[in-house]
Amino acid sequence: MVQVAAVSNQEDADVLVSALHRRGYAVAISQDGSGGQFHVSVGPFASINEANSMRQKLLNDGYNAVVQP
Repeated sequence: MVQVAAVSNQEDADVLVSALHRRGYAVAISQDGSGGQFHVSVGPFASINEANSMRQKLLNDGYNAVVQP
């Protein structure tokens, strides 16, 4: 997975998901186990190389993306 953001507000996560969908990304929201942060991610990917390629594409589109294990 490539994480685009971790936010504490569901509405912020929804806005980001909508923006990513409009750009054609396959995006999902998950919430951490403690019920705190909402994680907005793209993926999953079959290999680390695919994840790194997507991370670079997201960076080029202005998103601060991080590859997650």
